[in-house]
Amino acid sequence: MKSIIITNFKPILVGKLIDQQKLNQYTKFLYHHFQTKPSLVGSGEDEIIDESNSFEVISDQVDKYSVPAENINKRQVLIFEDVEHFIENEMDETLPSDYQFPSSLVSARRDSFGPKIGTRMQWFKEKMGYVFDEFYSTTNSAPENLVHVTCSGYSSPSVAQEAVINRNWGTTQVTHSYQMGCYGAFPAIRTASHLISGSRNHGRVDVVHTELLSAHLNLTEFSVANTMICSLFGDGFIGYSLYEEDTFMNDDSIEDKKGLRILASHEVIIPDSLDDMSWEIGEYNFLMTLSKRVPVFIRKNIKSFLTTLCAKVDVDLDEEKSDMHFAIHPGGPKIIDYVVDAVGISKEQARWSYEILLQLGNMSSATVPHIFNEIINDSNIASGTKIVAMAFGPGLTATGLLLEKI
Repeated sequence: MKSIIITNFKPILVGKLIDQQKLNQYTKFLYHHFQTKPSLVGSGEDEIIDESNSFEVISDQVDKYSVPAENINKRQVLIFEDVEHFIENEMDETLPSDYQFPSSLVSARRDSFGPKIGTRMQWFKEKMGYVFDEFYSTTNSAPENLVHVTCSGYSSPSVAQEAVINRNWGTTQVTHSYQMGCYGAFPAIRTASHLISGSRNHGRVDVVHTELLSAHLNLTEFSVANTMICSLFGDGFIGYSLYEEDTFMNDDSIEDKKGLRILASHEVIIPDSLDDMSWEIGEYNFLMTLSKRVPVFIRKNIKSFLTTLCAKVDVDLDEEKSDMHFAIHPGGPKIIDYVVDAVGISKEQARWSYEILLQLGNMSSATVPHIFNEIINDSNIASGTKIVAMAFGPGLTATGLLLEKI
């Protein structure tokens, strides 16, 4: 198989980053608003909190179960763009009884639970073209293939197809890599690698992630699990490119020869875990379930999983792990800790996993590519360093890549 390089990472901000502490506080206002309306029954295992609770009780529950600012400093939450002024300038002086629910979150039919899924998908379609505009703002060359990754929005023709059509790229083939959640970058990278290997032209493959996760904030289900979910996920957008290595090295138009060489990949569905993580289509938004067993599954299986990944190219994980860096998808603050402890490495070896979570939150499939971008540009991580990357998603699926920084 041809040697493949991942490079040209370009994180994209569509909106402003908002302080986590303020987001958690604003969530209390939204929860309080919905407690005066009929409650949607959640599908998770957690007990739904009594909808008649006072603002003080709601505040205590959010403070207890939300991800704190010490783990996530800021997040991009585009659904709150229209209320940014309130969050920044008015919230601290506003009584819950005086709070005005934002018109941007009101259904055209005045539905009690806000806009339904069709309206939210329209938000996605209207906003996501900007991501492609930004990624391609510095290049006019068409990729041979474009892979679009998302678990948060759908339209047909897709925003990726529209991006190709708008640029008159008649030879670019579009592949959609959808509905895989947090591990979505890994199948997309495998797909891109095989597209290159099967190409006579060794053409470039671009991968673009559009995760508008805030479109799915479920603020009617005031459960422990949903409170945590509402405080964990941020919108995330990033693009990058894959090349056959000889083509990459011999292309004089690519001045910065930084990237990651793919050495091996591995993926398994953990037995007896199908019901422990899900991402389903609901009437109003996508509904996530995340059981308390997920961290246990990860801690129990991750060492053997990564050992198998490395062994595919005769790398002994135990012998070489002290010299490696680890790109761990931060499914939550504790997930990184569990992997670090189970594998027997230092937190410093996974520092960019902690840092990206702190800076941007969990951006689903876009998160690990953000970590890759930081690793590539970190001068303290030398060329030749092996990078072990991993993520987890519905299934319960564990997926990984062994990479080498060039």
